[in-house]
Amino acid sequence: MKTTMFGVLLEVTPEQDTIPRRLMRKYGFMLRFAFTRLLQGLSNIGALERHLSRDTELPLRYAKDAVQEAQDLIRARHQSMQDGLKLWTQRVKKTRERLAALRASPHPNARRIAGPERKLTHQVAQQAFYQQHVEAGTFPPVVFGTKKRWLDRFKTHDDPIAEQARQQAWRETWDESRNGRLSARGDRTKHGNPLLRVRAGVDHWILEISLDCRKPGKPDAKVPRYEELEIPLYLARKISKKTGQRNGRDYEGLLRRVLASGDPYQVEILRRHGRYQVRITVEEAPAPLQTYPVNGWVGVDTNATFLALGHVRPDGNPQGFATFGDSRLDDAQATQRDAIIGAVTHQAVQWAKARGAGLVVEALDFIHDQDVSAKFNRVTHQFTSRAFLTALARQAAREGVEVRKVKPAYTSMIGRFKYQPQYGISVHHAAALVIGRRGGLKVCRENVPKALRLWMQDRDQWNDSTYRKHDGSAWARIQRIMTKTLASHHQYLSAWLEYRKTLCSE
Repeated sequence: MKTTMFGVLLEVTPEQDTIPRRLMRKYGFMLRFAFTRLLQGLSNIGALERHLSRDTELPLRYAKDAVQEAQDLIRARHQSMQDGLKLWTQRVKKTRERLAALRASPHPNARRIAGPERKLTHQVAQQAFYQQHVEAGTFPPVVFGTKKRWLDRFKTHDDPIAEQARQQAWRETWDESRNGRLSARGDRTKHGNPLLRVRAGVDHWILEISLDCRKPGKPDAKVPRYEELEIPLYLARKISKKTGQRNGRDYEGLLRRVLASGDPYQVEILRRHGRYQVRITVEEAPAPLQTYPVNGWVGVDTNATFLALGHVRPDGNPQGFATFGDSRLDDAQATQRDAIIGAVTHQAVQWAKARGAGLVVEALDFIHDQDVSAKFNRVTHQFTSRAFLTALARQAAREGVEVRKVKPAYTSMIGRFKYQPQYGISVHHAAALVIGRRGGLKVCRENVPKALRLWMQDRDQWNDSTYRKHDGSAWARIQRIMTKTLASHHQYLSAWLEYRKTLCSE
């Protein structure tokens, strides 16, 4: 897995400041030039790279990285057009089915139909937009430097002096976003990164930057050598004020191991607000596994503010339950949310590692492949499932904990109606138990309890042949009938446990 470290260039003198600016401007030019030529149909990539290297006097590797980045950008834009067409096609289909059902009802309501009709008009327009680009093999224009900053140029101020200052500030911001980046990929054959090389100094780090001027020697040398600029580099780290020890991950130790082994690493320099930020991306090898199936598996039920864990023994019975979370995830800022999620997932992984059991997580994928309601959008706007699962996978790989993924279909229903009354646990722990059994023990079928099956038979809602083929549909039907039954008692589905004995005896 890839890990990125953050740093800052220190002690950049005014004379040295002009050098990274010049290199970044040339790199931005190469990226835009290659992007334009590739869109025009240029196929000779080698000739394009050599032309850019000669024109900018930069090493050929800079040109190769710029051309590769332009190719990746073009592929990503074409793929986004195809994904957009697929997305809006499915939404149009869903909305048309909903409209057809509303119009075919015995008493159609014009007010209920008007909203989906307006939505369908918008969706058809979006579908036509993506369809046009996919058929023509094109995509909307790309603005290097972000479209938002480009549109800020046309804002005006009534005061001429203030307008002049605003334009000057805009030009600096625009230049940083458009020509404020320098990147170089690593190369294993060159033992790291030949253009932007990180080196350990006596008491600090050093970044060696290959420049656009050659070293004295033969002018027609087959492999020219370029001058280098050394600038001190600071890598971010957390030092405890009480103990003086480093907190969190030892990124400096990881970088030292990468440099000693000669593995490739990518370096990216960004100029932001007059300072040079450095991002170093390395490939981090996962730790050896320290969990074994003989110890069972830990199912993880992902929620908006917490993780519910259930340890399942190899025989399928529960061993223990735990909950790790933080209520601040509801309204925390992005940076705070990432820190909280990291702490929560660390606790969950350590809990599973102490038991010697692997993790089983849900393969959640909240891509809006259909027309979703406004209520669903509000509920999932702050839902941190993707961040939770990503952090869990990274932390588990570092701690040597095995991770499996399973489909989350009907896990909450099965847990609510089968295991919650049996063990007296919450619905989230019951869902975690189902997830652990499904992924760790390969339980493909969860039988419906006898009391519920008889209750469904009394209402003529049970079909043995269908249940044998698709037990999931039986659980969905149980939830639907139970919801209607509890609604007649003026209760919600969450009150099912209190009414269980009464309903099953009716």
